[in-house]
Amino acid sequence: MNSDLPILIVDNSVIMRMMIKHDLQKLGYDNFIEAENGVEALKKIEKKEGKISLILLDWKMPEMTGLQFLQKLKSYKKYQDISVIMITAINTRDEVLSALKWGATSYILKPFSRKELKEKIDQIERKNLKEKQE
Repeated sequence: MNSDLPILIVDNSVIMRMMIKHDLQKLGYDNFIEAENGVEALKKIEKKEGKISLILLDWKMPEMTGLQFLQKLKSYKKYQDISVIMITAINTRDEVLSALKWGATSYILKPFSRKELKEKIDQIERKNLKEKQE
């Protein structure tokens, strides 16, 4: 993950976005963009021309669910390489499989710990590094 590029936090809860930002700051990240729903997130991605290192995405949001956002995002070839971690309370097998099918890189259930967030980000960084070396 390119730490020079921002992390996009997409969640309709201001409190959840603040908590995620706080955890990320404690992990050494300090470049963030926030969106309260998928529609706003797509606009911010377009404005940044897709230059986003990671998207942390809530599932249940107004206007566009996390899954709808993911489907739309991954339909654009230029955004297919952006890693997405779904962060949600939805934990049925079908939902998890749907998110992974549509291009989510990983999945975290709420409530989650900073350690768990770090582990997921580290997994993505290792995967990205391995792909660059191949």
